[in-house]
Amino acid sequence: IKVFDLHISQAHIDPDCSDVPILSMLVNDQMPGPPIEVTQNDRVRINVYNDLPTLSHNSTENDLTIHFHGIRQYQTVHADGVPYITQDPIRPGQTYTHDFRLVNQAGTFFYHAHYGLKEQTVFGAFVVHEAEPLPFDIDDERTIQLSEWWHRSVPDFEDYLMTSRFKLIPEAESVLINGQTLFNDTHPPSDLSGQCHGHSVISVNPDKTYRFRIIGATTFRTLYFAIAGHNMTVIEVDGEATKPYTLTALEVTPGQRFSVLVHTQKNPTHHDYLIATQRAWSDSEVDRHSNGNAILRYTTEKKDKPGSFAKVAASSMDHTSFSWPKDRVGWIWDDLEPIYGADPVVNKAPSRTLVMRAAEKHMGDGSVRWFINDKAFLESGHQNLLANLVSGKRPRPMSMHRYRNLDSLLSQSISNPLDSGYDPALGTYPIAHYEIIDLVLVSTHAPGAPCRSHPWHTHGHSHFEIARGPGDYNETLHGHWRNSLSPLHRDITLVYPWVDPELEAKYKNSGNPIACGWSKIRLVADNSGIWAVHCHNTPHMMMGMGFILEEGQEMI
Repeated sequence: IKVFDLHISQAHIDPDCSDVPILSMLVNDQMPGPPIEVTQNDRVRINVYNDLPTLSHNSTENDLTIHFHGIRQYQTVHADGVPYITQDPIRPGQTYTHDFRLVNQAGTFFYHAHYGLKEQTVFGAFVVHEAEPLPFDIDDERTIQLSEWWHRSVPDFEDYLMTSRFKLIPEAESVLINGQTLFNDTHPPSDLSGQCHGHSVISVNPDKTYRFRIIGATTFRTLYFAIAGHNMTVIEVDGEATKPYTLTALEVTPGQRFSVLVHTQKNPTHHDYLIATQRAWSDSEVDRHSNGNAILRYTTEKKDKPGSFAKVAASSMDHTSFSWPKDRVGWIWDDLEPIYGADPVVNKAPSRTLVMRAAEKHMGDGSVRWFINDKAFLESGHQNLLANLVSGKRPRPMSMHRYRNLDSLLSQSISNPLDSGYDPALGTYPIAHYEIIDLVLVSTHAPGAPCRSHPWHTHGHSHFEIARGPGDYNETLHGHWRNSLSPLHRDITLVYPWVDPELEAKYKNSGNPIACGWSKIRLVADNSGIWAVHCHNTPHMMMGMGFILEEGQEMI
């Protein structure tokens, strides 16, 4: 067993040298938290200690849970770290132990707080090394974590999002790379001591091949990521090894991870190269510029010095101009292929197709919530669903007579393929063990408002994006669509904003939400448990954009 201890504490930090220190939660007194490195099929025990102060008897401000993002938790749903679904939040002074095995999983993952916006500073890399190396020559590896930093406290930001104060989600003041940047790099502070370090430095040797693990630990915005003067070759996405695919910039959504091969120059023309980010899929009036920069530094030293920083102004590095890609629906997803070929399940018929329609609603108290099929998924107020199920307090699905065996389930599905599947007594979507479920994730927008991008994340499973389209989903028209014959098995799919001009014209004066893009993802129900599925734009998730799959309930 590999054992790790994560201590949650707090301190005032100023990671972007803005002279705006903010009281923030940290993991083992650092941000990002310490990396966890293990090997495929290892058993892992992680003790989470909430060392935060108790504010008052009924305050939940310092409660939290830790989720291991992308880890499927095969037969260990109790270790998934979702408040009120798989566990009660960890209160100040309490400890929670996660004990799980990394069953047949390898690649790049991360851990983060799964409670409100605490993930903004409570996160760290979770690297699972392959038991058998991938078929690439790799000299060394580096980890790069992208995150966002707002000049406001998390409790204040949460209150703004969830009350009548809400207007729109503001862009972060800074984008951090490995927890650092310069808020204003044209005027770097003269003193880089204490909290303020400047840009992260990634040290490399000439003429070597590195595996760069890129982790989208962002809270809100999808980013483009590039390294001046260097191509990147994708070899892994979300723990799925891919056939090599070379590009100049990555599209990294919140929650997405990549491994890319970077071959360093034999005779570099510069000592330093800019590592840069740019905002993607933002509204047209939003400045896409990002101050999320770091430095790739050529050195003859054999070892990377983690935690080294530089105050050099990124804007002074004139050899670093980037040709950023234009936003493109689908990006390169249809060109990426699994290294070992297509999974046969992508060509099978689904047991059921569930259409999940996301819509924003203004509430009577002036606040805003997101609803999926007219139901909001809110973190607080749930009873602990898993504990209630195990203790016998939780009812069986009303629809469970359908689930006694797959034959009756399939005949039911064929007669009513678009049954919503929701069980009001449970507040979840019950699914049977080994069903093949297609989830159609439909985005909508209010007439006159922009259509947003939504990075959807499945807990307990990876999934295949088998189709996407503009406007609204129609089973008769789109049921047979396929965008890729061999889609990747990943745990984040971005539903792109993709308006249908005919729909827009037809409903622009209706006052009702207009569908503006959909993705169909397929998962195999091979892991009994109670699993969250939600938008990984964390403000959207807090505001209700998610739902729960209750899978193989009789086997939990």
